[in-house]
Order: sequence, then C-alpha cells, then structure tokens
Amino acid sequence: MINISVLNKTIAALCGQVALGRDTVANWERLTEEELFFEVAVCIIGSQMVYEHSLAIANRLKETGLLRDTASYAAAEYHQQLSTVLANPVSVETSNGHREIYPRFKNRLTGLISNTANNIYGAGLSVHDILASANSPQKARKLLVEYVSGFGPKQASLFLRRVGYCTEMAVLDTHVLDYMKIAYGLEVKPATLSHLTKYEKLESKLKELAQDFGYSVGCVDLAMWVTMRVAKREFAL
Repeated sequence: MINISVLNKTIAALCGQVALGRDTVANWERLTEEELFFEVAVCIIGSQMVYEHSLAIANRLKETGLLRDTASYAAAEYHQQLSTVLANPVSVETSNGHREIYPRFKNRLTGLISNTANNIYGAGLSVHDILASANSPQKARKLLVEYVSGFGPKQASLFLRRVGYCTEMAVLDTHVLDYMKIAYGLEVKPATLSHLTKYEKLESKLKELAQDFGYSVGCVDLAMWVTMRVAKREFAL
C-alpha cells in the first residue's frame, strides 16, 4: 500500500533537484535542424516504448544519417531506409551492462517517422520554421500535433520541454495520471487525452495542484513521474 504522505515528501524533495537542473535546459533556437528532428524522433518512438529504448533507437537513426538531410530522400526511399534500420537490434544500457533489443512496432514507427519527414520537409518546411511561426507555446503544441504523425498533446509537450521552447507545459504521462488518481481521486483514461481541449483542462488542474508543492508544473510533473515510476516497481502496481 502506497502512503500518499511519503509520495508527496519524495515529490517535494525531487522538485528541488529538478529546479536546480533547469540551468541545463536546451535552447531550441541554437539547435541544428538535425538535433530538433532527433528530438522529434525520440518523442515519437517514446510513445511506443520506454524512454531508454526510444533514446537508443533514435541514436541509431542519427548514426545512420536518417535524421539529417531528410529532404534529399524520395519518400519511398526514406521509408525503406527507416524500415531496414528499425529491423535490426540496438544495444541498450541496463543495470547489468548492455543488452540487445529489437524495436517494437517497427512498421508503425517507420510509418510515423517517414510521414512526419514528408509532412515537414516535403512541404518545404523545417521544425525550426514550425516553432518560429508559433506565437505561443499552446500554438506550437497545436502545430506539432498537426505536422508530426503520432504526436498527441503529451508528446508535443514533452518535445517542447526537451528542446527548451517551453518548460511549463504539463507532460501527462500514465505515471502522473496514476498519482492524480491516488492523491485526488481523478481517474482519467489516457486515450481521452488525445483530444487537445481535454488535455488542456487536466493540465490546468495539475497546475493548480503544483502550487501545493511550491514549484512550477514543469518541475512537479517530472518529480511525480520519477516518484511513481519507482513506487510502481516497488509495490508492483
């Protein structure tokens, strides 16, 4: 049985650490287009599997050059190149060293990434262009959901945070939703959060709850994510 007071103390302690680390946040305007598309790929892949695996797979795509100069490929050729790379295992770091994993949902990931490249670069745009054209973080999130295949509000918010466009948009991961259910009785089905208006409504609620911890929502939801991830492993929730 999880003790909510223990969870809250852990979250509060982690918030302080997260806030201290904010000095290392990236600046999207200084990132190259390849670096931005790499982050897009991390978030697309991360919607299908755990973060460590998504990062390893995105790094493999980067090593093969498939996240650079994507406009130079014909759409069918790019799709085939992605499919070939994603058919091979990648090495991921574990507590015991390394192990080989095969990307899950290879065909789906191939389609999502290749469609995204075509939506953006095939239209003569760039990720930089999309971000620069937005006049607010909310608009940037909406545009990303439109252009990036596989992006819902959560993935778009995570991307904007990772590239330093806006650190104060909630990333409503299942771990965060589980905390809100335990602490406040808010039961939300993750599928409903694919709708932007419903996502923003719950995001507003989390921002209110973040005030109880005395930190911004960007600190609090990350601290919740870490805390609940560990707690769920410990208590097999």
